[in-house]
Amino acid sequence: MPHPGFHGVLALATRKTFSQKNWFALGLVFGSMIADADGYLQAFATIVLKMDPKLADDTYHRTFTHTLFFPLGILLIFLLIHLFKREQNILNFGFGMALGSALLHSLLDILGFFDGVGILWPYFSVNFWSNVHLSEIQKQLLRSVNFLAFGGFLWYLIALAQKTKTSLNYVATLKIYLYLQGLLFVVFIALAFILPFKTYNIIDGAVFLFVAFPNVLLATWKMRETIEA
Repeated sequence: MPHPGFHGVLALATRKTFSQKNWFALGLVFGSMIADADGYLQAFATIVLKMDPKLADDTYHRTFTHTLFFPLGILLIFLLIHLFKREQNILNFGFGMALGSALLHSLLDILGFFDGVGILWPYFSVNFWSNVHLSEIQKQLLRSVNFLAFGGFLWYLIALAQKTKTSLNYVATLKIYLYLQGLLFVVFIALAFILPFKTYNIIDGAVFLFVAFPNVLLATWKMRETIEA
């Protein structure tokens, strides 16, 4: 699965397969996408620390948050919270998030996006695509699909809400988010053929990190009743 939105779609489709416990499905969906938050570290290193973009990508992207250590850390955090809160839903959320991060994101990332994954970073990485070399335009077109994938995720949420008759008061807002993601996809498909690689990556990264990604995570939380239905 090459993009977080596609991971989210898979999580929605399988959300009741692993466990029927309250908040497990919600955690699974969040966990399936949250590993790509490593882009914030990458952006910080590039913009604030003035690190070379390629070095920042090699250091932060698909490394720590894509390891199998990361979901273990998530689980530990929620176990500690559970010790103080004694709230079973919180623990269920943590288990779901850990499974989503490990199984529905990191392990599946090995198969997609023509790049390696630091499963046991910094000790061991897997890259089935080391002999595949994409042009700059091909890479940019792949990045633009992030917005299409998010659109697919939002569409799935809307369909689930209408089917289960839950969170219907938020569906209108969700449709606006869906149209926005579709517009961003069209815009960045066009920019892929116009902008140089470095400029495209900066603009695309900024929109992804500060508009598209948080927009989808917020929608996921707002639609928790639908996800749990």
